[in-house]
Amino acid sequence: MPTYIQSRLHDAITVFGRFLRQAGCQIGTGEIMSAIEASSKINLSNREDFRHALKTCFITNHKMIPLFDQLFNLYWRNPDKIENVSDILRKLFESQLKQEDAISSKDQVKELYKKRIKELHKKTSDEETEEKELDVFLYSPEEVLREKRFDAYTSEEYDEAKKFISKWKWEFGERTLRRLQKGSKPYRLNIRDTIRNNIFPAQDFIELHWKNRKTKQRPLVILTDISGSMDHYSRILLHFIFTVHSINKHLEAFTFGTRLTRITHYLRKKDANDALEYVNEAVQDWSGGTKIGETLAHFNRIWARRVLSGGAVVLIISDGWDTGNIELLNKEADRLHRSCYRLIWLNPNLGYEDFQPLTQGLQTILPHVDDFLPIHNLNSVIDLVNILSNFDKRSTFKALA
Repeated sequence: MPTYIQSRLHDAITVFGRFLRQAGCQIGTGEIMSAIEASSKINLSNREDFRHALKTCFITNHKMIPLFDQLFNLYWRNPDKIENVSDILRKLFESQLKQEDAISSKDQVKELYKKRIKELHKKTSDEETEEKELDVFLYSPEEVLREKRFDAYTSEEYDEAKKFISKWKWEFGERTLRRLQKGSKPYRLNIRDTIRNNIFPAQDFIELHWKNRKTKQRPLVILTDISGSMDHYSRILLHFIFTVHSINKHLEAFTFGTRLTRITHYLRKKDANDALEYVNEAVQDWSGGTKIGETLAHFNRIWARRVLSGGAVVLIISDGWDTGNIELLNKEADRLHRSCYRLIWLNPNLGYEDFQPLTQGLQTILPHVDDFLPIHNLNSVIDLVNILSNFDKRSTFKALA
């Protein structure tokens, strides 16, 4: 973090400590210094970590926790306009207002917050730049949702994530074909059209006509692990697959645990909930074990020739906890890798900083995959789609752990 931003953070924490002390909390210089030191030890991109760090340093009486939470939410939205909010909350604390009075005070706070938003829009460009640099403390609900792991979602957050996936503008790249079509860019001269349109020219110069190479969406094949260890991820990812299918009609989707099940035709339903309900009824091995080698053998034998033509990209979504035959897994993973344009392994555990691919299944299959990427939150899904949309730019991709 730049020294200037770090200095402003320390000043903001100091003022927040004084603010809490005015509201009745027992806070001295030692607690403020501890809070400043704690802020340098945590990941400031996580709002809850920052909240708990300050709460640990400032609050010694559990009765003050509700007051701290209220002040924290108000203060860190905009530390520059804190005096008016302090007056309101100090009155709430000192006079111990009744519930209806508290509701009235909250309305006052909301009005003050709306006024602050208007003031923010009136700031100069320099002030706006400073605000953006301090956005490390100001998090929107969408940012929190995008950063949070799928396995930590509440039921409400799960529903919000599905809405986000449905509304997000997913863009997939197109591969360039050898076939040509009429176009405006000068790639290859369209001799027939050039002659036809210049037999009796209306001007002194010749108007050239061109042909461009056709483009087409690259086929995408997704194999999703639905075993017990993937319960927290598989259902939200199936919703993502449904959304992708509405964009890329060249998508083939399968689920696997102890057996392989093709679910592509269920994704043609107009409503996501209806489609996933059909999938739930069709798939017989939910929350069971995982036999990746046997699954890939079935796929290579029955489906590979049907769905891997046209330079298909294969995504395998699994945590790698395999209970099947390791030798078979090695053989079939190598065969699949040679049959597709690119083989990508998506592992939700790769989102953990200390993750190591120690399982026998992962160590066996990793030499055969082109990319090993995380798939633990919405941001990792967005990163994945960005990679898929840039394949034809011949970039080299590395794991986004």
